[in-house]
Amino acid sequence: MKTLEHIQRARELLSRGQEELAESALSDAIDSAVAEESLVLLTQARLALGELMFGQGRSEEALPFLQAVVRTEIADGSVDLEVKRAAQLLRHMRGIEP
Repeated sequence: MKTLEHIQRARELLSRGQEELAESALSDAIDSAVAEESLVLLTQARLALGELMFGQGRSEEALPFLQAVVRTEIADGSVDLEVKRAAQLLRHMRGIEP
């Protein structure tokens, strides 16, 4: 299964309230993105997993995924939205933003 398919499966699982299975699908998406050598997909999968964990109140577990997203730089701006979202979540975790 390719990275985008894992991400889509995770979204479907989340819409059905199956968070544990969605987390597994996102972990698979990360592995797949690494294998595909796609930094854009890796960034998207890391953000999705970090957001999921953050939403579950698992900030400490979300932290490395969100930090990895914030450190991602692609010159064409293809992950700027993901970087901004991860930075927003990190600021919230630190109590800087409500």
